[in-house]
Amino acid sequence: MTDEERNIITAVWNDMVLRKKLEDAPYGVPSSDLVALKNHDRLNAKLAELDASILLNEAARGTVKVAP
Repeated sequence: MTDEERNIITAVWNDMVLRKKLEDAPYGVPSSDLVALKNHDRLNAKLAELDASILLNEAARGTVKVAP
């Protein structure tokens, strides 16, 4: 396993654990964990914007690839 793969797995699982904590005991979640969740949500929003931008650019150029 590469360091990049390990980082991705850690980020995903840590996010899932933090969200479960927030769901189970919202007032017991430390502010640092809330900041981590907020940053993760912001990153996901930016990635979604980037995906949409790429699709729009591909559509404008006529190079959109459709899955079979």
